[in-house]
Amino acid sequence: MNTAFITEEEICQARAFMDEALKAGAKKCRVTLSKSVLDLVGVLDGKVDKITHSMDRSVTLALFADGRYGTFSTNRLGDGVKEFVQRALQTVSMMEPDAFRDLPSPERTAKGADNLELCDCASYESMTMEKRIALALAGCVTGSDKSILSEEGEYSDSLSDTVIMDSNGTFCRQSECTFDFANEITVQDTDGGKVSAYWWVSSRKASGAEALDTAAVGRKALELALAKRGAAACEGGKFTAVVSSGCASRLLSPVIGAMNGFSIQQNNSFLADKLGKKIFPDNVTVLDHPHDKGAYGSRIFDSEGVATQERPLIEKGVLKTWFLSTYIAGKLSMEPTVDDASRPVVCTTVDKNCAEIAEDCRAGFAGGDKGTILITGFNGGNCNSATGDFSFGIEGFYFGADSARPVHEMVITGNMLELWSNFVAAGNDPRPCSPRVVPTLVFKDVDFS
Repeated sequence: MNTAFITEEEICQARAFMDEALKAGAKKCRVTLSKSVLDLVGVLDGKVDKITHSMDRSVTLALFADGRYGTFSTNRLGDGVKEFVQRALQTVSMMEPDAFRDLPSPERTAKGADNLELCDCASYESMTMEKRIALALAGCVTGSDKSILSEEGEYSDSLSDTVIMDSNGTFCRQSECTFDFANEITVQDTDGGKVSAYWWVSSRKASGAEALDTAAVGRKALELALAKRGAAACEGGKFTAVVSSGCASRLLSPVIGAMNGFSIQQNNSFLADKLGKKIFPDNVTVLDHPHDKGAYGSRIFDSEGVATQERPLIEKGVLKTWFLSTYIAGKLSMEPTVDDASRPVVCTTVDKNCAEIAEDCRAGFAGGDKGTILITGFNGGNCNSATGDFSFGIEGFYFGADSARPVHEMVITGNMLELWSNFVAAGNDPRPCSPRVVPTLVFKDVDFS
């Protein structure tokens, strides 16, 4: 068993924090024990540039005492438990009472270990530093094109293990590992300047058919960089926007964030009064799929140990749920759910990928008097969580009736509710290595400037 996995001894040591807290006067207690290890190999212009190894372990103690609440963390197990707990309880005693602080009810919590196939132990334990270096170097394409000015890649693999236990009898555990490679390539632009592109993939396995193909990542990053040469801004106006699956989650994230219970309770969400209401067209459905085996974002419990479940987030345009922890649900006098989305999935509406959708739009699909802009990346910007107003820098490609060219130094602006009200279609090409399952998206009448 790899040393990154939590041992039975460590579980007993973590349980000692809870036992000591209850003995010292805490009414209830939750302990979260987590452990992780990360190995990374960085390459620069085809040569190994850095190698790092890091391991982290922590215990987080949530205390409920005399109507008061506090959280405390340490990376020390074994010695000093009594002193740590006593100081934590002294600190909690200084807090104001809060009647809504409580553990989740036992029937809501997860039990046992996950069976989601998130950890390929054999692949991870067979990994050596020599293999890591070979994978990192295999992703380099320096020398394959004379336009390449620089190339920077990173291979990494990680293993994490988390245990949650509480005084109501909850005990749940989840382990997972990942193998990742990312590459950024800078090439000479047509005007003598520089242009860069980035690509990455992640896998649960280091061998077999699902193994990480680092060489393909390098080729893809080079392809993207070369395609961006000669980019320029085009005249502003309303365009059909095709947002590639490589970056489309940027437009879903503000919607998911606005469903957060804390934002709702603080009246800092543009969805604060929208629960149960139709906010988007019938063709917008977003589901949470936390139990897909081997998938990124899958989990059996949230940060409180509450069991996750498949549920609609938005169904045929209707907002179906908020993310309500035990505390926030009490403050809002509502039934609790979970603390956040696990693996939101935007449901496909057309059986086509990004290239096919872009070509359809160029031929007239979804309208757009000025043509279509394919967005392949976002460069900064923000979204106001209270109003939904947004402004994002973008790069990509303009498609007119008779021409196509790369564009950059452009901005899309608008409001999230209005943007998604102009939703046209979702493709069939979400990236399998992303915890947010968002395919290519199409929106009409998007303001570009």
